[in-house]
Amino acid sequence: MIRHIFSEALNALGHYRLRSALTMLSITWGVASLMLLLAYGQGFERALTQAFLQIGKDLVVIFPGQTSLQAGGQRSGRPIRLEIGDVKAIQEGVPTVEAISPEVRRRYTLLFNDRSRGYSVSGVYACYERIRETVVAAGRFLSEEDVLHRRRVVVIGENLRHELFSGLPAVGSEILINGVRFTVIGVLRKKTQITNYASPDDMSAFIPFSTLSGLTDTRYLDNIVLRPVSNQFRDRIAADLRASLARAHGFNVQDLRAVEIIEWNQFLAIVTNLSLGLKILLAIIGTFTLSIGAVGVINIMLVSVAERTREIGILKAIGARRRHILMQILFEGLVLTLTGGLLGFVLAAALVKLIGSLPLLGPLFQDTSGQSDIHLAVSMSALIISSTILTTVGLIAGLIPAIRAARLDPVQAMRNE
Repeated sequence: MIRHIFSEALNALGHYRLRSALTMLSITWGVASLMLLLAYGQGFERALTQAFLQIGKDLVVIFPGQTSLQAGGQRSGRPIRLEIGDVKAIQEGVPTVEAISPEVRRRYTLLFNDRSRGYSVSGVYACYERIRETVVAAGRFLSEEDVLHRRRVVVIGENLRHELFSGLPAVGSEILINGVRFTVIGVLRKKTQITNYASPDDMSAFIPFSTLSGLTDTRYLDNIVLRPVSNQFRDRIAADLRASLARAHGFNVQDLRAVEIIEWNQFLAIVTNLSLGLKILLAIIGTFTLSIGAVGVINIMLVSVAERTREIGILKAIGARRRHILMQILFEGLVLTLTGGLLGFVLAAALVKLIGSLPLLGPLFQDTSGQSDIHLAVSMSALIISSTILTTVGLIAGLIPAIRAARLDPVQAMRNE
């Protein structure tokens, strides 16, 4: 009986080929639109998250501050200034820290041939490279030996290289930093970072901390950057760091203003919420687009039921039960919806492959590498969301006409012309 019902449903759809094809086309377009919008939303989130993390994965930055609580007989309001000894204290007292580096920044004039301009110059340790995700595009980053032997070497950002060297090779060239000769050993890959706490890396130069000590007083640090062993320690890392610095400087461990400790991942929630809001909006728009196709299916099925009223009456008169009529009409609606949905999936996958990527932050940062573009991809989550919405729409689109057909009185239906 079930096989006969399905066979009759397929025959009915085949009889109205043009009507069925146009109905499936509306569903196909609705599903393709929904999947494209979801792919854009997820690509936008990936691009924005990647741009945020360009400053450094799990980055923690410590800034000097001022006490707000009394401690050890000392008044509040005492300035707390970070020193190189604090780096050693953290290394010895906080085992959850994987890498740590002091940072002192100065504004110096950099000179190459007849080109000169002021840039931010940071004195750092070699581990600064992995703390701040500074990927080198040419040459290398600073090494432990560079710091140990106070070598006059420098790593420069991509924009700095472009302004100072233009088309000339930078690695191996010599430049003057505040009148002192340095050798360029590396150029950083272009960064499209959307957050920072100082000058952008693209416009900065990095030299060994020990070498900077020969150019200026580095007793007091601008900040300390570090990376925990794992993100799972982020809940306790700030408390451990504050306790270590409180012992070193004699301030109250409960004093949150004595030193400012920023876990950069706490700002990632802003990016996540922004992306989530956009994805929800796009999903709603896509669902409305798909719903228009569903309305078309309901309309066509209602017309089909009206045209086949006499046929339905005859079927009920010879013994067809209400559930049989219900199943046949519902199956017709589901076939239209799911077939159109399958074609929509295929169309969306083809369009995603054809489009590939869309620009986002590249024009803003003059980046042509494509790393900051929105890369479209049909993800499993988008497929699940689309399938769920499509199945729901298909059931609604088939159920409304099916209930109407099942409720027809067989005597009145047979009188219908």
